[in-house]
Amino acid sequence: MTNFSRPLIQQMAQVRQVKPEVLMKQTLPQVIKIVPVAGQVGDIRVNSATGRVYFVHSENQIGVLDGTTNRVIRNITAGDGTTFLAVNAFTNRIYATNFRSNTVTVIDGGSNNVVTSVPVGVRPFGIAVHTGRNRIYVANTNGSISVIDGKTNRILKTFRVGGSPALIAVNERTNRIYVTNTGMDSVHVINGSTLALVKTIKVGRNPIITPGIVPQTNRIYVANNLSRYASVISGSTLGASVPVQLGRLQSELAVNSALNRIYITSAQQVSKGKLFVINGQSNAVARKLTIPTYASLLVNPLTNRFYVGDTETRDLFVYNGLTNSLAVKLRTGQSAGNMALNTQNNRIYVGNEQSITVVQDR
Repeated sequence: MTNFSRPLIQQMAQVRQVKPEVLMKQTLPQVIKIVPVAGQVGDIRVNSATGRVYFVHSENQIGVLDGTTNRVIRNITAGDGTTFLAVNAFTNRIYATNFRSNTVTVIDGGSNNVVTSVPVGVRPFGIAVHTGRNRIYVANTNGSISVIDGKTNRILKTFRVGGSPALIAVNERTNRIYVTNTGMDSVHVINGSTLALVKTIKVGRNPIITPGIVPQTNRIYVANNLSRYASVISGSTLGASVPVQLGRLQSELAVNSALNRIYITSAQQVSKGKLFVINGQSNAVARKLTIPTYASLLVNPLTNRFYVGDTETRDLFVYNGLTNSLAVKLRTGQSAGNMALNTQNNRIYVGNEQSITVVQDR
């Protein structure tokens, strides 16, 4: 077990440019509002620049929550089978994959109107934005990856990779894009400058979780749903992935890059789940925590806390990232599911059944 002591608190304070004693005396987070919405909340994202929250519900609807008033101000009809969202805070555009329509819906965040629907590959699933280059990457589960120009809303390139591309992570620093492929148990690496497929790296079975990137070390962490290990890829060498032994049925992954900690859940099984805290320097498991059988996960690096939601109840567990101890248990709306963070005001939005819970972190 890692000893999170005073030196580590000082390290975190330097990253955030605050005094160490402030971190040690933080006020606990609290629920400030439970907002009724139409339908069960799916994917949820925040544009921290505008304070608006976007969430999927009811098969083809995208709700817009005003983060100032905590009211739903619009419901936008997207394509059939809306699945995942991505936000470009610089251009104030929101993108949604439509699994059954084979399109990506483009929304203007200022007017909340649909700008266009871009035809992509068959059964688009994961989506991610490179904000600096204004490019949107889409994983189509029929075996292709689409690249959309955010300025023209046109397809720049389509990669035919085979298998079943699933979820995407972008390293803004290196302009490398990492796409998991559940049909090939691999990760495709794309050079965002040249739009070339650089390499395909084998990982564990069924990597159906969005990879996590630690920019400072240029390491990419991949959770493997049907293997007992996670995979670590060096973004510098792009050599063979390195396994980190965990539990089976890995389901969520989150990163605290400020402290170089990686969090991976092993849940969705009959017994209680596990949360593994990985030291990003050694890639060793620093701590194992018992969590609910079905759990959601979010890390707030601004306060060095991590949140575990019980998707079968209303419980939201908040942990201290320095000590890995439970700080407080909150009550949300029914089913504490997907979460998103507004980095400007430290508010966390928890998707529930027919509601969104607003949590003020401190």
